[in-house]
Amino acid sequence: MQSPTCIQPRAHRHYRQISSYLVSRRKSATILTGNILRAPPWLLSLVSMVIVSGCAGFDLSQGPQLKLHEVHPFGARRLAFNPSGSRLASGGLNGEVKIWSLPSGVLLAVLPGSNDAISGLLWPDEDHILSSDEQGRLLLRNIPSRSVKAAIRSGDITGIAMLPEPQRLITGDSSGRVQSFSFPGFERLAAAELGSEVLSVATEPGRQWVAVATADRGVLLLDDQLRPVQTIQPPPGRIFELRFSPDGRQLAGSSWFRIFLWNLPSGELQVRDTEHTGAIVSLDYSPDGRQMVSIGRITDSRILVTDAASGMVNRRLTPQPLCGWNVRFSPDGRYIAGASEDGSVHLYDLTIPYEPTWYHE
Repeated sequence: MQSPTCIQPRAHRHYRQISSYLVSRRKSATILTGNILRAPPWLLSLVSMVIVSGCAGFDLSQGPQLKLHEVHPFGARRLAFNPSGSRLASGGLNGEVKIWSLPSGVLLAVLPGSNDAISGLLWPDEDHILSSDEQGRLLLRNIPSRSVKAAIRSGDITGIAMLPEPQRLITGDSSGRVQSFSFPGFERLAAAELGSEVLSVATEPGRQWVAVATADRGVLLLDDQLRPVQTIQPPPGRIFELRFSPDGRQLAGSSWFRIFLWNLPSGELQVRDTEHTGAIVSLDYSPDGRQMVSIGRITDSRILVTDAASGMVNRRLTPQPLCGWNVRFSPDGRYIAGASEDGSVHLYDLTIPYEPTWYHE
C-alpha cells in the first residue's frame, strides 16, 4: 500500500539527508514535536492535511498530457528518454525498469529488477538501456531481446553518467568513491576516493569533465581520469542533483529552496531563489539551454519550468499527488517527464499553449 506521506519503508538517501538537515537546523525540534503530540485531534488532522496537500500542490498549473498511474509500486524513481525522444524509461523502488512509447504511453517492455531501488537510468543508444540500483548492480540490457548484455556489481551506487568518445561509464557510491568503467565491457579504468557519500554525478561531454556532489557539501570538477581540473566556489548547502548546461559553460545544482549556478569559465557561484518551498531533488536543462525544469520533495512537489538565464517562471506544471523524485526534458525539448513517489509518471507537452488552470488529481 502506498504511504500517504513522503516516506517509504525503504528510505531514500535524500530523505535521510533532508531529515538530518532539518534536525540540525531546528534546535527546538524535540519541544515542537512534544507540543504537536499533545495537540487536540482536530489540529493533528489539519496538520496532516496540510503536509499531504503540500506535497500534492494546489496551484494554477498546466496539467499533464499523459498520466501513467501507479506504474511502479512504492515509487517511480528515475526517468530517461531514448536518444530520439520516442520512448521513455522509468525505474522504480522495486528495481523494475519499464519502457513506454511516446506520446501514446503504451507499455513496450518490462525489465525485471532485483527488488533494489533504481538509482540511475541511461540510454547509450536506441536499443540498449543501462540501469543501476542501490545495491551496486549495473545492468546493460538489449530492449528488443530483453537480454542482459553486460553486468557488474560495484559498491552502493547513488548515481551514474556517461562520457563519450570513447564511451565511459561514471558511477558514484555511498562510500564516497567515484569510478570510471569502459563501456560496454565494464572494465574499471579509474577511481577516486572522496571521503563522503556521493549524492550526484554529471558529465560535460565537450571537455570530458565529471562533476560530483558529496554529502559534506562538496562539489568537485574532475577530468576523465577522475583528477581535479578546476576549483569552484563551495555551495552554501547540500546538493541533491547536478546538471551541466548544454553549452558546458554552467553547472547547476539543486538544494533546499534554491538552485546554485556555477559559471565554469570563472568558477563563480550564483545563488538563485525559487518558488519551491522544500528540497529541490531533481533538475534538468532543455536541450537548447534556454530553460530549466525542477521538481520538489517533502513539502513541495511542484514542477517549475524557468528561464535558465533569469530564473523567471515560464510554466508551472501540475505535480503528481505525492512527492517528486525525478524530472527530465526530452532530447527535442518538446516534453517534460516527472516521476513521483505515488508510483506514477506524467508527461507534459510544451508545444501546447500555456493556459494554467486549477488542476488537481
